Amino acid sequence: MIHKKNSSGKFFVFSLLAAVAGFVASCASSGNVPANEVAEPVTSAESPSAVQQPTIAIAKAKTAYETKVVNDSNQVRIVEKPTMAALDFAAYHANPIRLAGKDERPENYKGVMESAAIAEYPFAMLESISADAPAAVAEASPIAWEPFAKILYAQTGSDSLGVLVGEIEAVKWNEPDVFRAFQTVTRLWGIAGNGENSRKVEWWVEVTPASWTNRKPFYGKLKLASGGETLEVLNYYLTAEMNSEDAMNWARTLSSYWYPTLNTDLEQHASGDVWVSDASSRPFAVMRGNPMGKPMWIAFEVPAFRMTDEDLWAKRKADSLMAAGEVIPVERSLDTSSAFRLETLASMENSCPANDGTKKFRETLLKKMEKLPKEQNSWEENGMLWFRRNANYLLADKISGQDSLHNPLPRMIELKQYLDSLNIQLLVVPVPVKEEVYADKLVEGTPTDLCVNVNGREFVREMLAAGIDVLDLYPALKAARSGDEPPRYSYQRYDTHWALPGMLAVMEVLATRVTQYSWYGESGAKPGSLVLKDTVTVRDGDLVAHLPDSEKSKYAADTLAAMKVFKGDEPYKGGKNSPILLMGDSFTGVFESVDQKSGGPGSLLAYATGLDVQVATSWGGGPGIRSRMMKMQKDLSAKRLVIYMMTVRDFWQSPMEWDKLR
Repeated sequence: MIHKKNSSGKFFVFSLLAAVAGFVASCASSGNVPANEVAEPVTSAESPSAVQQPTIAIAKAKTAYETKVVNDSNQVRIVEKPTMAALDFAAYHANPIRLAGKDERPENYKGVMESAAIAEYPFAMLESISADAPAAVAEASPIAWEPFAKILYAQTGSDSLGVLVGEIEAVKWNEPDVFRAFQTVTRLWGIAGNGENSRKVEWWVEVTPASWTNRKPFYGKLKLASGGETLEVLNYYLTAEMNSEDAMNWARTLSSYWYPTLNTDLEQHASGDVWVSDASSRPFAVMRGNPMGKPMWIAFEVPAFRMTDEDLWAKRKADSLMAAGEVIPVERSLDTSSAFRLETLASMENSCPANDGTKKFRETLLKKMEKLPKEQNSWEENGMLWFRRNANYLLADKISGQDSLHNPLPRMIELKQYLDSLNIQLLVVPVPVKEEVYADKLVEGTPTDLCVNVNGREFVREMLAAGIDVLDLYPALKAARSGDEPPRYSYQRYDTHWALPGMLAVMEVLATRVTQYSWYGESGAKPGSLVLKDTVTVRDGDLVAHLPDSEKSKYAADTLAAMKVFKGDEPYKGGKNSPILLMGDSFTGVFESVDQKSGGPGSLLAYATGLDVQVATSWGGGPGIRSRMMKMQKDLSAKRLVIYMMTVRDFWQSPMEWDKLR
């Protein structure tokens, strides 16, 4: 939700960047801004008594971070002062995870303007342009424009800066058919203006052309000067420092947004501890990415967050004592009834047959996909954005016919057998992709009641036939979307994830299933012990970043209805003694550990059933959460039920392999 200033002039934000914009809010509302970093405010010369306008805080450090290269797949990025600006810049600037595959020369690139002089460069949005860095930016801290533009929009409602910078990256040098970006804005600076702009910030950029253009970086001043709230947002962005908890929320949010196409996740790593890949580094977070089939790791280190050997020893001892004493094992027995599974299996028989309609859908979708540039991972159709990997899943062949590293069926059976041996119930909850729930919007002319995902539905049936308890969400989500009230849908328009109506429909059938287990009555469930409150959140769709550069500015962040669960006055969070473990991919984390938090599937399930729910999320994909579960042996001793929730797209050609439990 976007809040404007209140009567006292304080500044509040609650937005899609919960770890970032929310931190701006906490700093601003408390006034916790380093005094030596903020320039003195200026007063109107015409009216000395006028309300003072803040000038820009320019951080003194010229380098936002230092890079330590461990090897060709591991880096450490060291940030001395953990401001949002410094951490964002350390994440976005020259990040090999983000740059993977972008050096390849496009096949249709002709170099039409390759010999153009700098005075002929086609950047009408720049007031000036030069080959050398301007003196104005010499002492200023650089900014990564993408995250800052999102925060600016969330607070002020203005997207002028983001649109203008986006236009720079969209310039095609008279070769509009080349999809890949010819250049990126690698650094942005906000500089205190002069003259008529003395109470405004002027914007300067460094533009780095792709290597295949054979051009050198250049610099320019935008035809834009900003005042008002923008100055205040920039001040806090540049100067307010995060603590270690804020920084972890920042890393978690970043990983969740990059996940769909960069396959990012946070490794299990204790903040401030020694990193296994480099004994001299003690990062607070380690991000893994795998955008092109080769894993890479970026560790983020802040000296103030490092832990001494003595502190680490004390923490490990405390953690060991807590782990030994906190989890209370429960005596449990499996509900061995097959009634629900067999009923679901029977309902699926011939429910999604291959016919002329499904054949036409596949052929039309395939032609649509073939027309897309191979680098383009999302596109717009009928007011929604669609994801290439989701669409590929709808074109899948027999899922259980994949090779041993990509076939999920043996791994699901293995997981069930392992949990059975511990007397822990397993419930697999595959989440349909938006593209199959809204197939009629994806492909014009498709009947709304046509089941288009023949092989995907068959795989769900195969899991059931193999003895696995599976909750089929497809009927509930199809029913939910029939009640859509545009522009509010059951899935987010510009994102891969569900919106509140879809999530609530899922929670209804999931909670009902949980209460049907024979052990539920003796589980100590306390329905009505939690409080549910309505709220809203702002989320920048994760598919926007993967559109053609010229289209990105068309899709502003969505304001979404949300709910938040409280235990007393505190946002709900299930602990290690929770009888339910909800584990999986980003569908378990969205609205739960990012966005407004404590309003995702785990919290809503706890509210509905009266049973505590512990949530474990692998942002890098559903297959990866199994190895994390195996490291939670003490936690598992308190569990009656493991719910495995993940997007169905990872059943087909998953970039994260389905390896054996270990």
